[in-house]
Amino acid sequence: MFGSFYFNKTRLRYLRAAITGIPTYRPDGKDAAYVLTQITGLDARLATFVDADQTMSLARGEFHERVAEGHKLCVKIYPIMKSRFRDDVGSSEAIGRLPSADQSPDETKTRMKETSALWVKLPLLTDPPNPPAVFLPWPGMTQAVFEAARVAIDTEELALTNASAPYELAQGDLNKVVDAADVFATQATIQGRAQFDPGTPERDVIDRIPNEPAAQAPGKGVISAATSPAAGVIELTYDAPHATTWDELLKAPGAPEYAVVVSDTIEQTATLSGLAAGSYQVEVRGRNSRGEGPVSDPSTVVVG
Repeated sequence: MFGSFYFNKTRLRYLRAAITGIPTYRPDGKDAAYVLTQITGLDARLATFVDADQTMSLARGEFHERVAEGHKLCVKIYPIMKSRFRDDVGSSEAIGRLPSADQSPDETKTRMKETSALWVKLPLLTDPPNPPAVFLPWPGMTQAVFEAARVAIDTEELALTNASAPYELAQGDLNKVVDAADVFATQATIQGRAQFDPGTPERDVIDRIPNEPAAQAPGKGVISAATSPAAGVIELTYDAPHATTWDELLKAPGAPEYAVVVSDTIEQTATLSGLAAGSYQVEVRGRNSRGEGPVSDPSTVVVG
């Protein structure tokens, strides 16, 4: 899903740049402002989905944690219960009929429910020199504590169920806007190629719009030019095989590491200004719907 989202959002960004730069290019009669609303709509739906996904993941994690705790209790208590009532034929037979294995949450819930139900029916233990007492596998582990652990599974399962509806709704909304962006971008590209002849500047802009999701991750970035044409300025030209967007990284004089100064741009040239004098190192990194590529070899630029 995220690959499709990134791919179609990137296509819209290229389209918006094309519509902005070509006054006569208006696919479906739409302008750059319309494309921007599609881009912001994608971002909003993604944010809603990520929030719902995180809520769902947390609920799922809590549920499985409670199930694991319940399973562990059953594994510990069952042999102790069986051993303590080994001389009571009726109790021993009843304990032997308890589930002794659970491989799924439902099986764990069933095992705990049956164990808890039998627990309250077990006779008092009268092993001398102790007075009659209820079964207690170890100090503090009462039937009430065990039952609370079982109920905790039901509580977290309900929370997981309640989280699933918003998650599915957010996922459906995100898929809907991604599909709409895909249709618009595809048709807009078709219209642009029909409108502008090959070899024209306009057609070159249209042909830059990505048509298919990346088949492979970007290759290593390449800086073809890195100069300082004026005081406080660095100009860059760069590329990366299979990339559709780029990051620009800059290491200032005396800085311990690189900082991303431009992220996820569709441009392959950049002008960095307002820089103090000194020796800078620059790198670039390509991106596409499959992720990030390796950073380029560093280029050193002395800013006057």
